[in-house]
Amino acid sequence: MSKTIRIRTLGLVAGLLAATAVPGTADLSGFVGTVGFENDLERSLGFGLRWGRSSGILGGETALMIANPTRDLDGTKSTATAIFYEARILVNVPVGRISPFAGIGFGQIILTSTDVPHSVGEDAMRDAFKEASKLQVSNAFSYGGGARYGLNDRLDLRADLRQYIVFSVTGLAKDAMTQRAEDAIGVDLPVEESTVSYEEISVGINFRF
Repeated sequence: MSKTIRIRTLGLVAGLLAATAVPGTADLSGFVGTVGFENDLERSLGFGLRWGRSSGILGGETALMIANPTRDLDGTKSTATAIFYEARILVNVPVGRISPFAGIGFGQIILTSTDVPHSVGEDAMRDAFKEASKLQVSNAFSYGGGARYGLNDRLDLRADLRQYIVFSVTGLAKDAMTQRAEDAIGVDLPVEESTVSYEEISVGINFRF
C-alpha cells in the first residue's frame, strides 16, 4: 500500500471516528427483526429504518419495515409482502449508558403480492384467491418498549419489542370466499373478528447526527 493510500485511509478512519464523537439531535437507525402474524400468515424476518428525534426524554420517529411472510392457501405455500409504516411518540429514561424507553404509534400495514395457488381449479374458488392476493391496507396502533445501549455519543445498540393492533385484517382468503358464498346463496354468513395482533422483536444500530 502506497504512502498516499495509507494517509487517505487513516484520514477516512479518523473522520468516521470524529463523526461519531459529537452528540447529535436527529436519529437514524437500521434494524432487523422477526415479525409474528396471526391468521394464515407465518412468522417472518423483517428489515427496516427508523428516523426522527427519538433520543431525548420525549421524542418521536417514523418507522418503515418490510417483511415477506408465507401463508398456506389450500395446502399451497404462497408469499406475501407486508409493509409497516407508522409514526411514534417515545419516552426515554436515561440511566447512564443504558436508556430504556416506551412508546406508542399509529400508522398503516400494507399486504400485497400474494401468489395465487395453481392447484385451485374451480373458477369461483380461484377468483376468491385472486381477491385475497390484492393489495390490503389496514390501520394499526402499536405499543411497546426497549432499550438503547450507548457505544459513544453518537452510536447506540437498540432493541425493541412491539405489539401491533391491526384493524380490519383477517384471513384474507377466508373473507373473499365468504363474500362469494354470500353472493351465491343470498344469506349473510357469520363474520370473524376484524382486529388481529402482530408482534415485532428487533435489534439495530442507532446513529445520532
